[in-house]
Amino acid sequence: MMKIIDCEFHYYLPELMDYLATRNNAPRYYPETKVLEVRDKIYGHLGGVTNTYPIIDELMNFGAERVAEMDRNGIDVGVMASSPALEELPEKESVYFARKSNDAVAEIIRKYPGRFLGTAVLPTPYVDEAIKELERCVKELGFKYWHTHSNYMHEHLYEEKYLPLLAKAEELGCAFYVHPQASDDKDMKDMGYVYSSPGLGFGLDAMKTSLRLILNGTFDRFPKLRMILGHLGEFFPFIIDRVDNRFEWIKDEEVKMKHKVSYYFKNKNVVVTTSGNMSKCAFECTKKAFGIDSIIFGSDYPYECLSNMMKFMNSLDLTEEEKEKVFHLNAEKYILIQ
Repeated sequence: MMKIIDCEFHYYLPELMDYLATRNNAPRYYPETKVLEVRDKIYGHLGGVTNTYPIIDELMNFGAERVAEMDRNGIDVGVMASSPALEELPEKESVYFARKSNDAVAEIIRKYPGRFLGTAVLPTPYVDEAIKELERCVKELGFKYWHTHSNYMHEHLYEEKYLPLLAKAEELGCAFYVHPQASDDKDMKDMGYVYSSPGLGFGLDAMKTSLRLILNGTFDRFPKLRMILGHLGEFFPFIIDRVDNRFEWIKDEEVKMKHKVSYYFKNKNVVVTTSGNMSKCAFECTKKAFGIDSIIFGSDYPYECLSNMMKFMNSLDLTEEEKEKVFHLNAEKYILIQ
């Protein structure tokens, strides 16, 4: 049987959700309706069922039900990744819940040997504390990469204050996953949750953050650093040739990168996952743009139906060698290392 590693297996720490239910502003959780206020008056509904139980119940499950869902769908290893919220809390709470979340993941790894791997969630805006926690996660807990988000309310990873954290990630041989977060732009929020988040805003915000990381020379400064993008590379596969052409043709002083944007994909400074994108057209575009070696399997569980994701993957016209690369070899080569 082919080994399958799912590199985007989401969770929420139950204690964190209890705390979010006590807050008076976003991020705030309403347990009676299973609604998460991700931005002021922008509400994500977590009570729907995409797999077996309501999404929020699956997110908070650290036990046998999660393993059973993996077994039903042939998933050998789930890489645990925190959903957004704690990076946007005040420093004391952010530090506390990051540590508690990482410890909970370490515990499920111990409880079910060989079935789970960990990604670090950090109190990212508090850089000194984030560096300490990243070191602990990698050196003490054996976590494989760092799962972060495209914005922290009004801050972004491409800002200069985050350079020491990115330097530490490179030093530790630790990749980082830029997962989308709801945009805080007013013109996005005016159209509600779906528009500002999974329908469009997620992709736009992740594109903005990841492209600025490339443009400002992050991967020239840190050439061994590796960034992971979901949804088959957001919009990059479709527009990469135009992006290369425009930045080569029109020179901006603000742009510090030494190569074309596509270079950083070809050099594997950027790799992508399949998470949450079940489009054959998109998969073929990504494969042609970046090559099968750049694509890593991730389901986006439980926001996506795991069985549907597996049906989609098995419907693709891939050779056995290509399937091996996507399902585990690329992950083991590029992001599950240290």
